[in-house]
Parts: sequence; C-alpha cells; structure tokens
Amino acid sequence: MTGERRHAGSRRDRLSDVEFRRLVDELKSRVPVSSVVGRAVKLRKAGHDLVGLCPFHQERSPSFTVNDAKEFYHCFGCGAHGDIIRFVMDREGCGFREAYQRLASDDLPTWTPSERAKAQAEAQLEDLEKEKDARRFYAEAQPIAGTPGEIYFRARAITIAPPPCVRFGMVPSWRNKETGEWGRKRPAVICGAQDGTGAIVGIQRIFFKNDDPRLGKKDCKLSLGTIKGSALQLAHGERTIILAEGPEDGLSIMQEGPGLPVWVPFGTSMMPAVDYPASVRRVIIAGQNNTAGRIAANKAAIALAERGLEVSFVWPDRRYDDWNDQLRGVSAHG
Repeated sequence: MTGERRHAGSRRDRLSDVEFRRLVDELKSRVPVSSVVGRAVKLRKAGHDLVGLCPFHQERSPSFTVNDAKEFYHCFGCGAHGDIIRFVMDREGCGFREAYQRLASDDLPTWTPSERAKAQAEAQLEDLEKEKDARRFYAEAQPIAGTPGEIYFRARAITIAPPPCVRFGMVPSWRNKETGEWGRKRPAVICGAQDGTGAIVGIQRIFFKNDDPRLGKKDCKLSLGTIKGSALQLAHGERTIILAEGPEDGLSIMQEGPGLPVWVPFGTSMMPAVDYPASVRRVIIAGQNNTAGRIAANKAAIALAERGLEVSFVWPDRRYDDWNDQLRGVSAHG
C-alpha cells in the first residue's frame, strides 16, 4: 500500500511538471521576446529582427539580435542565446521557476495568435530564401587546396587538408535589407552547415582581415541559412562526437589528434540544438579557456545532458585560450 501511495505521489509530481511546462510554453507564445529584452536594451528594426547592444558584454557596435517569431535572442559577439525565461535568469540571477513567476506576474505587452502566426510565416519564407542563397554560395565555391583559404589556414598553423565541406569562394559580406541587393564580393573561407542528413542548409563565411589571408586573422564570421540545429561535420563518429566552438579550433584538434570525430556547431550556445544521429550517445565539449568560454561550455553541457547525452569536457593547456592558440603556441599571457 505504501508503495502504491508513493507511486501515486510521483505521478502527481510528473503531472505537475507537465502542467508547469504547458504554462511556460503558453507564456513564451503570448509574450514577444522584444517585450522583455526591450526593457533592458534599446532595439531597432533590422529586417525581421531587432538589433541592439548586447547586455551581457561590452560592445560598441550591435551584435545582439532579437527574433520574436522564433522566440529567441542571440549575440554574435559573446554567444549569449535564449528565450525570455533565460534572459530573466541571466539578467536577474534567479532560477527557472522564479524567472517564470516574475514574467507571469508582470504587465507585459503581448501579441495575438494571429499576429504570432503571421510573423512566423514571414520568418519561415525569409529563412527559405536565406537557405537558398547559402546553398548557391556553397555550390559556387571551390575546394580549399591552392586557394587563399589554404593560405589563411596555414597562417594559423593548420596544415591538414580540410574535408570537402570547407571551401573557398568570393562572396558578399552584407546585403541591403530594403532592396535585397548584395554588397561586393570578398574572399572568404566557406564552411558548410549540415543538417542531420548531411545536407547543406547554411554556411559560415570567414572573411580575412584586410582581405589578406596571409595575416591569418579574421575580419568577421557571418552565417547565412539555417545554422541552429546544423553543424560543420568535419569528421564522423559512431557513438561519440567532439564539439568545437569554431572551424579553426575544430581543424586544430583534428591536426593534433588525427581521426578524431569533430563537429563545429558554429558557437558553443548552438551545441544543444544540433540534430545528432541516433547512434550518438556521448559528446565531448572542446572548450575554450577564457572565463566566457568556460561559462558557455557549462551551460551547453547542462542542456545537452537534458537531451539524454553523456557529456564531458576537454580543454587546451592552461597557457592557451583556445585550441588554435595551442597549435600555434600562442600563449594567452604573452
């Protein structure tokens, strides 16, 4: 009888958790992300997104974006990413349930189901166009051997031949959101973002500082297409995958450990969203040694564990910030 009561109690707890999750999902669908973020960040319209200065790190030009239709914010500078619950948790230093209670009891602007559906339909059409452009740029690119892309990697001490999903091309770094016109073409490494089937659904463009690959320095990294959920699949593994923060780190790890199964989800915050093969049971986060990198890696680990994956870490030698610094012997402390 005691066992039956205990089982009934645990069942009530599970039902309570299900109901709480329903309330959270309802809140997220009713309250635009910009309604919450906009109280802390001055946002301006940029296409279907809103942009502003990141509240989680110091910056002079905006790299922080808010997408109401997709219900998330993302910073391309520090990697901060999440929904309205995560924003309140990180800004106000509270737990998940407390963040929900604060939002649920607040008088926030909301939108109707029809307004939300319209925004999501428009965003989906825009995503399909971006994915089409990404596939076109990828198809027009060429193998990396003998190109400025190879010069860039060699300047960073990466001498192994990248897999075919890493290419070189002349591509624009910007597009006029009002006219749709692309800017001038510039030399860039083009990394293919692959979904769970291996299909190219997006790209990351690594532009060279001063358009000169010999410097071994990037001007910027810009993504196009469907990045969330995809990854640069450098080398495959059956049950275990090593996750690196960026392409340079991923290739550096493969050079130091030939045959290692390395994927790059284009940012630590994107690691939990990747569409992993069903055979994968364990992921190893190849983290970066700086404070922001370690925090991001631990956040990703929690989310990955919630998906049922076994998670562990590897770090560069403490003298180095990241795996490419270690390969080059460039100490973070000079």
